[in-house]
Amino acid sequence: MTPRPRMSLLMRGLRLGFQTTRLLSPDLALRMAERLFCLPRRHRTPEAELAAGRNGQPFAFRSQGFLLQGRIWGEGPPVALLHGWEGRGTQFHAFLEPLLAAGYSAVAFDEPAHGASQGRFAGPLEWSQAIGAFAREVGPLHGVVAHSLGAPALAIALDQGLLELPRAVFLAPPAEPDIFYSGLLSMLGLPERDHAQAFEAFGARIGIPWDRIRLRSLAPRRSTALLVIHDRQDRDVPWESGATVASVWPGARLLLTEGLGHRRILRDPQVIEQTVAFLGQAPTSAALPFHGEGPRSLEWHLFHRELRTA
Repeated sequence: MTPRPRMSLLMRGLRLGFQTTRLLSPDLALRMAERLFCLPRRHRTPEAELAAGRNGQPFAFRSQGFLLQGRIWGEGPPVALLHGWEGRGTQFHAFLEPLLAAGYSAVAFDEPAHGASQGRFAGPLEWSQAIGAFAREVGPLHGVVAHSLGAPALAIALDQGLLELPRAVFLAPPAEPDIFYSGLLSMLGLPERDHAQAFEAFGARIGIPWDRIRLRSLAPRRSTALLVIHDRQDRDVPWESGATVASVWPGARLLLTEGLGHRRILRDPQVIEQTVAFLGQAPTSAALPFHGEGPRSLEWHLFHRELRTA
């Protein structure tokens, strides 16, 4: 049997289960939809990413009880690399050499329920809290490069005061999650007239109003310098979404590309060049800012001096 019929059968089963549950308890049915929406798949890691991971120094930290896995490459002002839905930190492998050549260290981690990190479900709160815990672990960040869902997760973390950030680059950012959740709700058979109520129920359940999950709603309150890069042929997140974010984020710049789609944008040399240029050249005298007990601590640094030539 081919994958398509299996998925079709699965969706029919989920739809039937949702509809049956909705007859008995509308609230329980919405909880079921929310769980499905926050259930990522883990994909096979390509060899290029595995090689990049082996070249980085591993570290781990906890967020909301889950052990999350990270990597650090190089030395200098840290630039964080935040992956998107069903992604991994090592998806930014093409950024590593240019960032290190510019004098930065690159730091990435796998969000909850992604990559090598623990967890099964990952919603907006889990993502934003993990970013806050990550920032506390590695110390003050020079900048962040965030792909897809990593961008609104970062905006939520900023809105909650979990970190401070001078500059960021968003690659293919979704302006709001509405279209994605609506798609799932429609497949489950929930009438469109009830979608707005489902949005609000989701936000109430996690303790964040739905409007505070929308990147386009959070953007006007932000002061971080921002570059948005989006491809016109992106089939996962339409380029108009990135244009919307850039138009409402004070002072943001928008760069549109052609023919890269949603994922090749992470490997395009011109995109990487523009990203590093926007971050600026790291000061040649910049020393590793020792911080806390994690990968920025003095003790950690002394025991991992191979990072000087990573």
